[in-house]
Amino acid sequence: MTGSHDFEPIKPVELSLTQNTPPTSAPLPWQQRRSTWVALAICTLMALMVIFVLPSLVKPPALPPVPVETGTPTTSAPAASPFRDAQLAAARRAAQNVLAKILEKKSFLEQKNIQLWGAEAFEQALATATEGDLHYRQRAFENAEASYQQALTQLELLEKTLPDLLASAMDAATTAMEAGDAFKATEQFNLVLSVEPENREATLGLARAAVLDQVTALLNQADLAMQNNQLAEAKNLFNQALSLDSMHPLARAGIAQVETRLHDQAFNDAMSRGFSALERNQLNQAKAAFNEALKLQPGSQAAQTGLTQVTGSATRQSIQSLLHTAAEQEAQEQWHQARDSYAKTLTIDSSVMDARLGQLRSSARADLDDRIANILDDPLRLSSAAVLKQARLVLADARGIKNPGPKLKEKISRLKQVLNTAVTPIVVEMLSDEDTRVTLYKVGELGQFNRKQLSLVPGNYVAVGSRPGYRDVRVEFQITANGRDKPVIVICMEPVS
Repeated sequence: MTGSHDFEPIKPVELSLTQNTPPTSAPLPWQQRRSTWVALAICTLMALMVIFVLPSLVKPPALPPVPVETGTPTTSAPAASPFRDAQLAAARRAAQNVLAKILEKKSFLEQKNIQLWGAEAFEQALATATEGDLHYRQRAFENAEASYQQALTQLELLEKTLPDLLASAMDAATTAMEAGDAFKATEQFNLVLSVEPENREATLGLARAAVLDQVTALLNQADLAMQNNQLAEAKNLFNQALSLDSMHPLARAGIAQVETRLHDQAFNDAMSRGFSALERNQLNQAKAAFNEALKLQPGSQAAQTGLTQVTGSATRQSIQSLLHTAAEQEAQEQWHQARDSYAKTLTIDSSVMDARLGQLRSSARADLDDRIANILDDPLRLSSAAVLKQARLVLADARGIKNPGPKLKEKISRLKQVLNTAVTPIVVEMLSDEDTRVTLYKVGELGQFNRKQLSLVPGNYVAVGSRPGYRDVRVEFQITANGRDKPVIVICMEPVS
């Protein structure tokens, strides 16, 4: 019982008076009566006696001693001592520390839904902890700590099994997915999510398991379509399966397989079209088909061989076409064009003997045509003895051609006529002043004269006149097969100043 200083004496309540004062003849209120104050004093005295006197007169009843177990049985309770109390306090704190860890592990495991995967071991650990509680209530703190530690060890072992549990559940779920067992896969994924709600792999797996039956049905249909070589239908079914589960390994493998077969089918089709076109000598179509096949399978030896055959056929076709063209050009005596056609042929294949011989033949005839043309285009050059001699050789070469064509025959006739004209003299009249000395190139010095007639073959001539004290004069004139209608005048008329 505490001393009297723990309580304050009871004070009378102060009440406010009313605003109106009662008349003196009215009876007094109870606060102002003397008997009231006497009764209040008596009540206060009795209260003080109850508080301070009565407790000292009454003794508490005797209680039986609380047995304390320390691990060592005793026949009688030891006398209390500070050292013993300190040991008990330390043992109690140690037990409480272990108990706190138990509660932490228990809460953690309950958050991991231990009842779904380790209920029996969990209950056994809690039973061991309950044994510790019994020791604790009996103040056998060391025994309590030992039981608590055993329970904590059991809970820690449960926690350590979590990684293996999750890995095993994921393996089982994966195996079930591969076997098409949607129920078991769902069960295992749910187990993982009950422990780790944020597990993305399990969340994704659960979603995949939800459509597994549909995916399996589509895969079965796709396999049947593949067996029937209905590749387009199989591809469509595999794509439907992938749209439901883009990670399904059989769907991925199936779409890869059907793509490969479609690719091979397209390659084989392109090769077939190429060889068919090659047989029909449709080289452009064949080349396009083989190039298409080569794009589908870069480096394909078969496609390269096809292109080589196309190239060879195109080369042979080009050579035959050029040789045919050259032959036609020879027949038409188009020797320059024929020479060019043979040259193109040799650029394609220099070993073509027909092209080599044709080039020699056409080159010689083209050269002969050029030499005849040079003479016919400028017959006045035949006034030169050297040119005339060369022209006669050209005529001889032309006459030596066996089986000349009509064009060459016509050129030979014209050349003969030009040569005859070139050696037929034409009378030309020249005038001077008898003071100018005249020299005619290609003929000689004519001297001074007033009028002179000369017999000259057709050609271009130059007459030069000179006279002392006068500038020289140079006169160029031409004589054609038709002669000259006016005389040639050579007179020095400009005195030298």
